[in-house]
Amino acid sequence: MKYTFNMSVLGNTFVMPSIVVDKYIKIATETQLKVLLFLMRNISQEIDSSKIADALSLPKSEVEDALLFWSQRELLNCEQVNEQDKKPVIINSSLPSRTDVIKRGLEDENLKFLLREAQLKFGRNLKQNESQLLVSLYDDYDMKVSVILLLLGYAAREGKCNLSFVKKTAAEWLENGVETVEAADELIAKQAKQNLAWSIVQNAFGIDRRKPSTKELELSNIWINEWKISVNLLKAAYDTCIDSKAKLSMPYIAKIIEQWHKEGVTSADEIKKNQASKPQVKNDYAGYDLDQYEKMLKQKIKERGN
Repeated sequence: MKYTFNMSVLGNTFVMPSIVVDKYIKIATETQLKVLLFLMRNISQEIDSSKIADALSLPKSEVEDALLFWSQRELLNCEQVNEQDKKPVIINSSLPSRTDVIKRGLEDENLKFLLREAQLKFGRNLKQNESQLLVSLYDDYDMKVSVILLLLGYAAREGKCNLSFVKKTAAEWLENGVETVEAADELIAKQAKQNLAWSIVQNAFGIDRRKPSTKELELSNIWINEWKISVNLLKAAYDTCIDSKAKLSMPYIAKIIEQWHKEGVTSADEIKKNQASKPQVKNDYAGYDLDQYEKMLKQKIKERGN
């Protein structure tokens, strides 16, 4: 088959930066490229992840991950949201009184339904402070009954039917602008994927069970959910780090994995083959490479010992 370009379609075109093809087309995922193409075609419009998700039939979380990918590569400007512009997320400690809770339950059928369903979600009668919190979320923070019930169901599934968890989660949802069941489901799914990614990395590196840092969670999410790095490749990066540094260094491992990803390496076997194919040159170390310099010193010490 012989192909030639149909020049007639060039009557209606849009600009694409050369760097996308020259540098990023090998490492960008299908979703990331789709999002970028849509942005470049609609460059004069405001970037709205919800609208992009609808137009491309993609989950909003994947669109947001793609936008982050291109902003990290400086194709998009990312403006930090002013914390002062965010809706307050600290749930007031001054909750409505027991009398007010009873009164509101009698006045508002939606609230009455919420309190009744909450007991079913928890499988027990609500404590007084729990009822007070639910009324506060409904009255003071304008959370919909459906969203609150989803929150309570989520708490039940996590085995955390307590005031502290419900209060903390409600604050997170308010901070993220969650107003619908769909938005809440999306946020839960996104957090679950991030937590699972960290669990995979944690096991691969033999890290003790603990809460990850923000950076560790971000790296795990990129490696597992975006780049689809295998467990074997993670372990190979860990071994490389330990052989060189004699200790775990997440920044060092991040550089290794990023380089392998750029080179299109997908398995530990490929690394072994690449290393075997490279000629071994003794005492030919780049002075700017500290790791190579360390190897040079070790080799010289070994030769002197002999």
